[in-house]
Amino acid sequence: KAVVSTQSTGIQDSDPTYEPPAKKNRTNNLWRVNSNTFYAYLRDVHLIDFIKNRFDDGAADVVSVILNINSQLEGDVAQVSSAATYDQILHGLKSKKAELVPFAKSYLDVLVNSDMGIVKMIEEFGGGSFIVHFGKFYEEYTKHHIRSIVKERFGLKCHRVFSIVVAQKMIEQKQVAELALLPYKDAKELLYGLYTENFLELQELHRTPDFSPLRIFYLFHAPLEKLRQKLLSTCYKAVFNLMEVRKRNLNENSRLVEKSLRADAAVLQATQKGIPPDQLEDILTRSEKQQLAGCMRLVKTLDLGEISVVDTILALTHFGTTQIS
Repeated sequence: KAVVSTQSTGIQDSDPTYEPPAKKNRTNNLWRVNSNTFYAYLRDVHLIDFIKNRFDDGAADVVSVILNINSQLEGDVAQVSSAATYDQILHGLKSKKAELVPFAKSYLDVLVNSDMGIVKMIEEFGGGSFIVHFGKFYEEYTKHHIRSIVKERFGLKCHRVFSIVVAQKMIEQKQVAELALLPYKDAKELLYGLYTENFLELQELHRTPDFSPLRIFYLFHAPLEKLRQKLLSTCYKAVFNLMEVRKRNLNENSRLVEKSLRADAAVLQATQKGIPPDQLEDILTRSEKQQLAGCMRLVKTLDLGEISVVDTILALTHFGTTQIS
């Protein structure tokens, strides 16, 4: 399906005077972005990169074949892909990566038996039929981004502790220390640091009905949906701040930007007339060129930062689809 589609206005199929668009001026058609196809394409690109990073290139190629079959049959945003039989996967690999055909079954077994549950087998007949569970991918991809943010903000040890809590769902402080191979005191400090920053929550579990503090289990867990909403809000603020800084920087150097545009226009006109550009007089002085270069470097850095934040927003919004539980 095309990413850009048309929507006719005022043209009825039953009109005997109607002519196909190819034979008629398209002034009566409006163009719009096919958001479903765009998000599906974006989702597939990120999914393949995610599988490549978690496994290897061969596993990513196998998943890519399944997604290619899905795009041919469906092409819209959904929770699961269309089923791909083992024979279809082999046929796709032969035309894409023939050297992977002998290892296709092994790759599929590894993907299906993975704890992530992104690839599932739904039938065993004839080698099996396989689907990609996009809901599981959204969940794992969101966890990956949240863990990355924890690592950048709090350090490697906090990242290890947080990952253990996410993997175990509910876990005691003592168990975290044992699994993270950290002293009890260090694990306690890291856990309560994450708790203070609202990256973790505590759940009380009473062993007896008298609510005695000595008979209460305190279990840590990660509120992923709350974190997702919190990080989304932070990302939106970051994008706004980046746009404001870029706007202010361009406004402060608007005179130099206009002079640069005039210089570029003059060079283009001279080139069209056959005049060498080096024969033209420089509109910008040396200091102005240096100031403008610094402005453009800052704008480029801000643009790259905005792209990075938008990439995180796409991951946290699951490419325009659903929330995680």
